[in-house]
Amino acid sequence: MRDATQSRTFALVCLLLGWSSCAQASYCGSGREVIFAGLNWESGEFITAVMQEILERGFDCRTETIPGNTITFEQALANDDLQIVAEEWVERSEIWKKAAAAGQVRAIGNTFTGATEGWAVPEYVVKGDPARHIEPAAPSLTNVAQLAEPKYVALFRDPEQPTRGRFLNCPSGWTCEPENTRKLRAYGLEDRYIDFRPGTGPAMDAAIVSAYLQGQPLLFYYWSPSAIAGRLRLSPLEEPPYTPDCWKNMIDVDATHHGCASPPSVIVYGVSSVFAAAAPEIVAVLAKATFPLAELNANLAAMAQAQRDARAQATLFLEARPEIWHPWVGPALATRINAGLQGQAGGADSAQAQGRPRGRDSAQARQLFPASLVVSIRRPVNDAVAALVSSNGAAFRAASHAALGLIVLLDTGFSLIPWWLLIGIFVALAWFGTHRPILTAAVGLLMFVVGMLGLWSLMLQTLTLMLISSVLALVIGLPIGILTAKSRTARTLILPTLDVMQTMPSFVYLIPALMLFGLGKVPAILATVIYALPPMIRLTALGIEQVPFEIKEAATAFGVNPAQMLLTVELPLARPSIMAGVNQTIMLALSMVVVASMIGARGLGEQVLNGIQSLDVGQGLEAGIGIVILAVVLDRITQGFGGRGAGVEGRGKGKHG
Repeated sequence: MRDATQSRTFALVCLLLGWSSCAQASYCGSGREVIFAGLNWESGEFITAVMQEILERGFDCRTETIPGNTITFEQALANDDLQIVAEEWVERSEIWKKAAAAGQVRAIGNTFTGATEGWAVPEYVVKGDPARHIEPAAPSLTNVAQLAEPKYVALFRDPEQPTRGRFLNCPSGWTCEPENTRKLRAYGLEDRYIDFRPGTGPAMDAAIVSAYLQGQPLLFYYWSPSAIAGRLRLSPLEEPPYTPDCWKNMIDVDATHHGCASPPSVIVYGVSSVFAAAAPEIVAVLAKATFPLAELNANLAAMAQAQRDARAQATLFLEARPEIWHPWVGPALATRINAGLQGQAGGADSAQAQGRPRGRDSAQARQLFPASLVVSIRRPVNDAVAALVSSNGAAFRAASHAALGLIVLLDTGFSLIPWWLLIGIFVALAWFGTHRPILTAAVGLLMFVVGMLGLWSLMLQTLTLMLISSVLALVIGLPIGILTAKSRTARTLILPTLDVMQTMPSFVYLIPALMLFGLGKVPAILATVIYALPPMIRLTALGIEQVPFEIKEAATAFGVNPAQMLLTVELPLARPSIMAGVNQTIMLALSMVVVASMIGARGLGEQVLNGIQSLDVGQGLEAGIGIVILAVVLDRITQGFGGRGAGVEGRGKGKHG
């Protein structure tokens, strides 16, 4: 306690006297790192980047951001596992309130004031857009009460459940997500609209931008400041005015109130109490660092328009608007930060365009690799995707709706099968595949456990996604695998392509798929097929190549033609390898269910993601058990059918070998 008091006193004296060595004599001078919450929405990213630049250049701090979501950040802040949350909405989180009451966290200053949030539609839905030849689809839509009308439910139709509308909520783990869910119920819209959670903040932004570029109707949650509010013209929908009693009643589990607008937002810098006591010189800067709302929206819009990352935009802000941030830090630190900015050759845009780090690491980066030789493909790729969405978005959406028809049909078919009959089908498949009584009984018991955990409907949705992905991978992979085995030229081209498909992170496929096909199962299936296809191709080719030459020679002697050789000799003998490919394809498809949930694919993966983002260990574990059970059941069944072929192959080898 005495050391903390001395530290605060010394830091105060340093700041009052304007000593530039003050920063090095305190928190960062001791070598400790300042860890920021890696907020995954634009305003949070930008503000975090600005404060990192100020601490690194002004206080010579080492900073880092860690990924997560609001709930995990607040818990980590209370434990001093991270030190600063640059955009904390303090009136909205029970975790924050409990930590503040316990003295574990502190609210410092106001990050910005005048924030707004609510429900909105694109302006062209209400007013049209003559420049894009878009007629107004809902010229009289002004408030949320009208959304209950059938014409608006049809206008915002959910592609996966066409009888209901779709409301694009926040991702799970954001404090606004449960609040919007309660609003849907309070406004009487719960049975009329699907409460659609996009999975992640970038997926939500991509869905809104994609719909906007294509002129599609969309009902969604918005907030300002944000790049969406800064770039796009929106029409907010009126809600009943906020009152404390209304809000308290609405967020109650058994609420019967008609609902109201969200309370006025209070946004602060959240810091751990341990950090606040040890670094008063940094806390003093945070207490003054309030961003003007208009300036914040302008920077977010510019960042999105120019496709800059947050650190590049933060540097540009510091260079262009010293009159805003100089009062935060005082003359001595401002001089030091300006010197660092002037010493950064090439500017933020140049550094980003060439793939170079900015600030204190740029000199080291230039020594590691010549900056003049670095080429970035980020902007051309983004421009190409945006152009593709604008010019061909309607065609991709039409294809998406056609594919959704098949998905919905299969979903409906599974839901019509009684649970006991579906368990019986799995049991029958296990018996015919393995002829093992204990394994067969275990399959039936495991499927029953899925129902007991309350996961039956979610399991059916996951099963639909997995089956369609696996069948597509089989239909595409089997002929390509045959071609790979038969043609040396094809093999030379196909195998490197498979290497890329297997090593490229699956997340890379998600955003372009989302932009082209919209949120939901269609982009999830596309990404899953790309991820699960290579084993099917490789193992089909391997099985055909391993057919003994003597057997093929004997078949040729009996006069079989190439087609007969393939169908009656090679494919039957390659069946164990092909079934291994089917098995691996199914396992890889199941492994994608959590990733697919990040772009709105429903099922067990969504429950796992919700559990992770809300720190609900029980929810995540239940859904995880369901995924494991489904994987084990399908693995044993497909291995059983493949094993039956292995016996045939073994006898063949023994006879001819």
